Amino acid sequence: MKPKIVFPIVILVILASIFATQSAFAQSNQVTSTVSLSHLNVQLTYPSQVLPGQSVTINLTAQAKDSFQLTSLTVQVYLADQNNLRQLLSTTVAQNTMMTSGNQINKQIQVTAPSDAPRTSLVALVTESVGMTASSYSYPYAYPYWGGYGNWYGYAYGSYPYYYYGYPSVYYYYSPYANYQSSSDNGIAPLSYVLATTPEYVALQSQYQQLQAQNQHLQQQLQASRNSTAQKDSTINNLNDQLSSARATTTLVGVVAVVLAIAVVALAALHFKPTKTAETESPPPAKTEEKTTGV
Repeated sequence: MKPKIVFPIVILVILASIFATQSAFAQSNQVTSTVSLSHLNVQLTYPSQVLPGQSVTINLTAQAKDSFQLTSLTVQVYLADQNNLRQLLSTTVAQNTMMTSGNQINKQIQVTAPSDAPRTSLVALVTESVGMTASSYSYPYAYPYWGGYGNWYGYAYGSYPYYYYGYPSVYYYYSPYANYQSSSDNGIAPLSYVLATTPEYVALQSQYQQLQAQNQHLQQQLQASRNSTAQKDSTINNLNDQLSSARATTTLVGVVAVVLAIAVVALAALHFKPTKTAETESPPPAKTEEKTTGV
């Protein structure tokens, strides 16, 4: 890889690691805020920091302090934008629920920080509305019993507590009853801090986008060079195959030519050899004898 390609890629990796680290840090630490209302203790657990445009998960746990009928439990999430409050979310956590002391309500709430949010904290407004509470009243009941004296002693009779006061006996019974007087209470809790953009962050983000585009362009050029190199290699391999084939053909033609030459020489030798033998081995001509006749 060429140096002009390596440098932008290294810068791109460094900037990407910075943004990834900042994003992970925004969701890493979990903190808790508590809102104490008249009848409920509400606990909110959320990430300490969030980036603009990211979602936040708020875990809500509400525990009853006494017995009552919960008309509604609502949560509103606001963002402080200069001198104004911008509402981001309004949700009903529970409604028309009978609660006794120790009962809990659990729910997860999702909210997204605006992309144009300034550097500030999200704020939650928690509101409870109660329509009925359980109370008790006492009334005396005298039972004549003479003799002796006594002090205050505490006893239990069934589900109704009473007190015994010496002689004559006087019993105080406590009977539960419902109070239908409605009431409402609310409280505020801080939520995640928004890590909004700064001029330095905007400059780095712009540089990151430019380097990302440059890197993509260089990657395309590199891929085109690789494709061209592969095409050239394929052409060279084809030419080498053609050259090898031509050499093999030339060698074969040479061998065939030599074989044909040898064959021609052999045939010529066979053709001229019998004639010379006949000439050399032919018998001499016969001599004619003259017969003499006597006179």
